[in-house]
Parts: sequence; structure tokens; C-alpha cells
Amino acid sequence: PIPPAETESAPVAKAPAKPRAPKKEKANTPYDEATKKPVGNYRAIKGTPVPIGTLGLDSGSAVIWGDIFSVDCRDTRDKNHFIMSIAITDYTGSINLKIFDELSLKPKLGDLKPGMTVLVQGDISYDKYDRDMVMRPRHINTVKKNVLTDDAPVKRVELHLHTTMSAMDGVSTAEDLVKRAHSWGHPAVAVTDHGVVQAFPEVMNTVEKIRKDDPDFKAIYGVEGYFINDMLPAVKGRTDAPINGRYIIFDLETTGLSAATERIIEIGAVKVENGEILESFDLFVDPEKAITPEITRLTSITNEMVAGAPKEADALEQFFRFCDGCDILVAHNADFDMGFLRAAIRRCGREEDPVQIDTLVMARAMYPELKKHKLDTIAERLGVTQKHHHRADDDARVLAEIFLKMVQRLVEDAGITKVMDINHSMGQQNTAKAHPYHIVLLVQNQTGLKNLYKIISASHLEYFQKKPRIPKSLLIRHREGLLVGSACEAGELFKAIREGKKWSELCDIADFYDYLEVQPLGNNMFMVRDGEVRSEKDLQDLNITVLKLGQQLGKPVVATGDVHFLEEKDARFREILMAGMGFKDADNQAPLYFRTTGQMLKEFDYLGKEKAYEVVVTNTRAIAEQVEDIELLPKGKLFPPRLENSEEDLNRMVWDKAHELYGDELPQLIVDRLNIELGGILGKYDVVYMSAQKLVQRSLE
Repeated sequence: PIPPAETESAPVAKAPAKPRAPKKEKANTPYDEATKKPVGNYRAIKGTPVPIGTLGLDSGSAVIWGDIFSVDCRDTRDKNHFIMSIAITDYTGSINLKIFDELSLKPKLGDLKPGMTVLVQGDISYDKYDRDMVMRPRHINTVKKNVLTDDAPVKRVELHLHTTMSAMDGVSTAEDLVKRAHSWGHPAVAVTDHGVVQAFPEVMNTVEKIRKDDPDFKAIYGVEGYFINDMLPAVKGRTDAPINGRYIIFDLETTGLSAATERIIEIGAVKVENGEILESFDLFVDPEKAITPEITRLTSITNEMVAGAPKEADALEQFFRFCDGCDILVAHNADFDMGFLRAAIRRCGREEDPVQIDTLVMARAMYPELKKHKLDTIAERLGVTQKHHHRADDDARVLAEIFLKMVQRLVEDAGITKVMDINHSMGQQNTAKAHPYHIVLLVQNQTGLKNLYKIISASHLEYFQKKPRIPKSLLIRHREGLLVGSACEAGELFKAIREGKKWSELCDIADFYDYLEVQPLGNNMFMVRDGEVRSEKDLQDLNITVLKLGQQLGKPVVATGDVHFLEEKDARFREILMAGMGFKDADNQAPLYFRTTGQMLKEFDYLGKEKAYEVVVTNTRAIAEQVEDIELLPKGKLFPPRLENSEEDLNRMVWDKAHELYGDELPQLIVDRLNIELGGILGKYDVVYMSAQKLVQRSLE
């Protein structure tokens, strides 16, 4: 029996126990596997454990399990009793097991150590010494946890995985993740941290140890980069129209951001020809859904204003009647407005496929000195007056004046005569202003490794803007030996699908990649919570669209986990990281854990058995087979940087400083010591010491 409270100086006295005949141990007595000794008060616990995170002071008696991470034991002052505190966690919460008992019983608990797993039955109470809720155990059993194994006859390969080197994002070490892949029998694993390659040495060292027993296991070195399409055209589509021809400059107001689930509530447009505004168009549209207060605050459009307005099909009919055959539409951030317009065109069974011109792309190239390129910023830069920003009619008028000024400048500076000349007259996009997409680069061979290092270096040194960005032009120059994947929902392709871009444009985007990725629905469930898509079925349709693109273009589609932690329970650690960075949905962690082949197949069972096996197993293994064994560092060689005269400079500076401190005649002790120190440095590590000296000196200066 354990008293309800303990006192170190005055333990509760117990009446002498009556002698009893010793009981015969039952066959199910729990033993510590290492010592083969019974542990604790060794009655087998049969109750179902509850999560520690659900316990409260009113829980009373409970059964819990946990991994021990701390054991503290001390004797009381009278040397007749001991107090033991055993800290355990089941990864929903943690609690101390507090034990107060006679000193003679202490050996029973002596085998409990950090790392062991226990099943405990006891009473929940408040401990005035810990000032916290504790459990006072009545029975403790040591147990062995079930080990998750991958029992599939043919194993998949994970091609998208983050380690702790993905700053403030990944929470598991490269060593643990690589070992898990090997223990499951996976033939390979890819490490693709965000923007960096710092995990490569740890991966290399881990794989070298594994390959002593399994020479066929392979590491795939890669990165998930921040991709900038600096070659984006302002004009999308083909036209032979002259530069002074007719344009429709338009703007939409909508109920939200997703072209797949939200609707148009206002269309504003102006018709321009020969540099002049001819006429305007403005129409409210009934979205057949409620306008949120946030949209009303932004646009001043209320539900009452659109009540009785034309519905989508009638509104499109009126808009294209206003266009009067003009098929060149101009918008600011045209991908957004054209995405909504094309989605509406498809829903209404229409066939219009207009050429689009994006003034945002033009502005970024023509006015790189601006920090932002929003419509109001450019209007101020060009002296265009705004009356009511975020209303379609006024935004369209303002944009028309901006566009005419841009065209006039291109005509005067570059002498363009046709609409298609716009793309060739502005130069490359300013990558500092462009939106970054995720992209996965896998090293295929030694040439690819060198090219990856070039890309990573340039992304940090030349194109860094909050993130180490990789311009498309840079990737094209150094693409040899690399396999390029479309990445996750933050990738260019997946975002284009969400924005409702037309099929031909999706094909153009997808064609740039060597393989396309799809991921478990749980990874993207945040889009349902945020209202970007309506349901889980919409998420399935997004993945199915990727599969259709792969089939049409002959690109392999692979299922990846976007792994950020080893086990499902480790989501709690990433939650802490993300909460620290201010993410409001940090407690809604996506299930970004390392999945077995069976778990991943289950994630894609909506594709059918054959297609799921193709994307999960067949295609991932095929990508891995295209990757050669990479020699990360040549055996026995190092390639330190070179600093001219670093050996001579270091030697001179050390002896000069010694003479400054001790005079012309140096004590023999100092001479001997410096000879020993410098003997191990000069000719080997002098460049490291001199690099540090120069950095410190520059800092002091």
C-alpha cells in the first residue's frame, strides 16, 4: 500500500504485517526482458490504457502506458523509506509516477530505466512537492511495444523526405529516417530537405554502415527547392494581332480565392483600341452562394447587391457580347481572373479560349525598382487615379490606363509592332518579386551532384529573397544529371490545377518535369478546412488530374509522403515548431509520417488496386533505378578552400604574437608548445584558421 501523501521527515508508520505463506507466482508474472526479474508490484494489468493527455485530477484510478524518460530515486532522512519519481510519456502527454515505500522494497524497482516501456495501474492525485498531477502506481508491468514492419512482398521507395536540416520544419534525423527505410526492406530512400543539402554527410555515413551488410541499399540525394519561373510570358496563347489593336481589359470580384469552389460576383471591363478607351462594362453576378463579411469588407459588395443579378451563364453571355469577337483579354495577375473565367466557361459549356495578357508579369519586368507590384502601387507609379479599389469596374478602368502606358513605353523603347512581341521585349522576370513554387531535384549521377551544388550555391548567393530561390533559367542551364519532380501542393503544377488553368496550359507546365507527384489526401486536408476545396472528393479529383496529365504526356506519376517526421506521434514536435513560428493551425498537423508500402497503398485505394500499385510501388522503384550510386566524397580526399599564403601567414602571425607577449627571447616552454600546435595545423588546416581570422578581423573592423 502507498499512503496518499509522503513526508520525507515523518513517514507514515505501518503496523507490523502478519506473516503469510509465500504465494506461488503466476505464469503471467511480468519480467524485465534483460534481467529476467519481476518488476514492481508484479500483478498483471489487464485494463485498457487511456491516453495520458486525457487525465485529470478527477480521473481517479486509471491504466496508462508510457516510455520512461527519467528515473529519480532518493532515500528519506530516516533511511527506512525511499521516494521514486518515474517520468513517462505516451506522446499525448507525460506524467510522473510517484512511489513512497519501505527501503527493503526498493530493489524491486531498481531495474526500471529510461527507454523501457511500462504499463501502469494507479491513482491520480495532486502532489504538493511536485506541484503537479501525478500517478501513484499500484501495479507496474514492463511491456514490449509492437514494432511496425513493412510486410509488402515488393516495397515502395520514398522520394520526398525531410530531416532536421529542413529548418523549423523536419523533426527526425537523417540517420533515423534512413535506418527506418532499410529496416523495412525498402531498396532506397531520397532525402530532399528544403533548399539545403546539409543532411548529405549524415546520410552518407549511415548508408555506408548499412551497406556493409546490404550492399544493394541506395541513398538518393536531393533537395526540395524554391522554384521561380523567371521565364514566365506576359502573353499566353497565340495571336497575330497588332500592338495597337483591340483589347478587353477586365477585372473580377469573387466570393473567394479558389476557382474550383468559389464564384464570380462582379465583372468589370473596358474596351480599348488604338490606344483609346472606347466603352465600359459592369455587371453584378448572382453567385448562388452567400458572400462572406470578409469579402464584403474587401469589395463593398453585399448579398443584397447581387440578389436578382444575372446568374453565371447569363453573365458570361453578356460579357462576351460586349467583347464582340475580341479574344485578347488583359488582367492584373491574369492567372487568377482567367482561372475563374475559364472555370465558368467550362461549367456553362462554352468554347471561348482567349489569349491572356498579364500586366503583373509586365510590371515586374518593367518596374523592378518597385518593392510591390499591386495595382494601386503601379497606378501611383504611373500617375493613374483610382476611385474605388477592389471594385471591378474601377479596377478595370485603372488597369486600362496602366496597360496603355506600358504598351506605349514598349513601342517607344523596343519598337514592338505585334502583341506577341511583348514577351521578347521585357527581359527576364525579377526573381525577387516572383512567387516561389516547390520543386524536387534528385541527383541521378555525379554530374547531377555537381550541378545540384551549383544550383544550391547560386540560390543562396545570387537569388536569395527570404528563401534560397532557384530560377527556371538557372535550372535549365544545370539540369544535366538531375531528375526534376513536380513536388507537393505548393508546386507549380498542383497550384495551376487548383487555379483552374486550361488543359493545354497544364500540359505545358507538366511537360517541364521528369516525373509528377501525388500525395495522401491527409497531407492536403487543410484545403478543405480553409475552404479552398469543398470536400475530400475534390482532393481526389486533383490527384486524378495529375494522373491524367502523366498518362497524356508519358510522365511517371509517383506517390510520395512529403515525410517530415518518423512516426505519427512525432507530429506533436512539429506542432511546437510551427506554433513558435506563429502558424494558427499548428495543432492541425498533416500526417506527414513515414508510411509503409501497405499504408501508402491504402491512401490511394480510390484509384483502384492496379493504379494505386503503379504510383506507390512500380513508379517509385523505377525512379530509384534511374539513380546511380553516388560517391558523395572521393575516398581519402578532401577539397579545402585555398587562401594564398595561408600557411606562411598563420605561422608568421603566431610567432609575432608570441614575441609581442613574451619578448625577443621566448621561454622554451612556449617554443615547444607552439611547435607542437603548429605542427599539426600547418599544411593541413591552416586555411581553416586563416579563414576564421579574416572573418573575425572583418567583423572587428
